Amino acid sequence: MSIKRLLQSAAALALLGATLLAAPAFAQTKIRIGLIGTNESQLPILIAIDKGFFKAENLDVETVPFRGGGIAVQAFIGGSIDLAAFATDHVLRLNNRGIDARFLIGIDRFITYTIIVPAGKNYKDLNDLKGKKIGVSAPGSYSDNILRWSLKTLGMNPDRDVTIVGIGDGNTAKAGLISGQVDAIMATTADVLDYQLAEAGKFVILKDWRTIPHSGQAVIGRQRWVDANPAAAKGVARAVLKAEQLIQTDPAEVRKIIKELFPARSDAYVKAYADEVPKLLSADGRISPQGYIRMNEILRTLEPDLKAIDQSKVDLTNTLLGR
Repeated sequence: MSIKRLLQSAAALALLGATLLAAPAFAQTKIRIGLIGTNESQLPILIAIDKGFFKAENLDVETVPFRGGGIAVQAFIGGSIDLAAFATDHVLRLNNRGIDARFLIGIDRFITYTIIVPAGKNYKDLNDLKGKKIGVSAPGSYSDNILRWSLKTLGMNPDRDVTIVGIGDGNTAKAGLISGQVDAIMATTADVLDYQLAEAGKFVILKDWRTIPHSGQAVIGRQRWVDANPAAAKGVARAVLKAEQLIQTDPAEVRKIIKELFPARSDAYVKAYADEVPKLLSADGRISPQGYIRMNEILRTLEPDLKAIDQSKVDLTNTLLGR
């Protein structure tokens, strides 16, 4: 071969190599994940984005905020979001309607709510709220379900003995409680710490459910989406699990994301919240059988026409994580 032909071949190979290097090895899968409210359940998703865990799985994740689970469910069914990090009881409801909702990976380990009341009212328990107005994030939400279930276990009628008001969460709920629009509110840990630090002594926890095992919240998708995107589904589960494990070992990262979620809150608030988060969230992504049974119990107490569904039919966590 002539020197000229050799040089031409070398140039062609160099151009091909440059082209291959410039092209991405794999096209990223675009995923829209719905997030509800502002609480610790979002942290594994946000940390997985911040640390590049999704990107490492060739996933381009966009979060879509919703004020309540009901609105997010509508978006989920309609297809405007691919996945959602919301209450696990939606999976039971949706499957009873013939919609193939599935758990991709678990997030919470316990019920995430408390009920907050003004100090000095001498309320001893939930019975003392008879005839009062109680704020929940939205009708049919996780907070609404927990409240109604608890009232029923005490023999109270949630529709007659109290007035349940959809008031949102965070500062909106706080304003409603301070103004007297409601007499009590359902509050997550994020809200509880705000009351304890910013409104010290003005409010107290009347009831705390945060030690009761419950499947809580999870990343949820449809079976048809998983079937159409098997690699992406596994990538989501792996990325979120890495974030959950990091939460247990890296308080600095947890504080960083909490500060981004609550930029106006004090450093004392950020630290206090970061200290609580590892106690509340799963470290292994599992939907515990005990928590799943409790979720079924709560929801079917409120909606007895719902049929029980075996966990193995809706829980893909172990399959997606290969365990």
